Amino acid sequence: MRFPATSAPSRLTASSIAARIFCLCVVSAQLYAVVHAYRDPLKRFGYQPFAESTTWRARIFAVDAAGERRDVSNGWSGYRWQDLVKTRARDPFREHTAPSGIRASLFFLQHALDYVADHTPRDTRTRYLEASVSYRKNRRPEQHVSLRSKPRPVAWP
Repeated sequence: MRFPATSAPSRLTASSIAARIFCLCVVSAQLYAVVHAYRDPLKRFGYQPFAESTTWRARIFAVDAAGERRDVSNGWSGYRWQDLVKTRARDPFREHTAPSGIRASLFFLQHALDYVADHTPRDTRTRYLEASVSYRKNRRPEQHVSLRSKPRPVAWP
């Protein structure tokens, strides 16, 4: 069988153009998700075959207007941290691993501090909650970071 030396010119149809645009959009969305995953503290859409090996613990204090710090690990003003917080930051007082990395753990702890500050109306002394976090990222030397809840309104006598 012989083929002609020149073939008929190919024309792009509307359906082939739509298919190419759709494929381009899907690939672009996937690339955006992968790139964004490395900036996101929760690492959504970011698969890493070798997760970091980080351990962390925190001491949490209720700080009043005078600057006095009270440890909240055993409860304060009739509240217990474990009763108020139901996320990954439920038990920050003991050392444990950070399964999604330290940035995600600090993200959850920051939101837990803000939640507890907003949902403890019987505690009229506390101006803000403060967490002193110690962590070892991938067995490196221990590092420290402090987190604060948003300030609470001061109760005047």
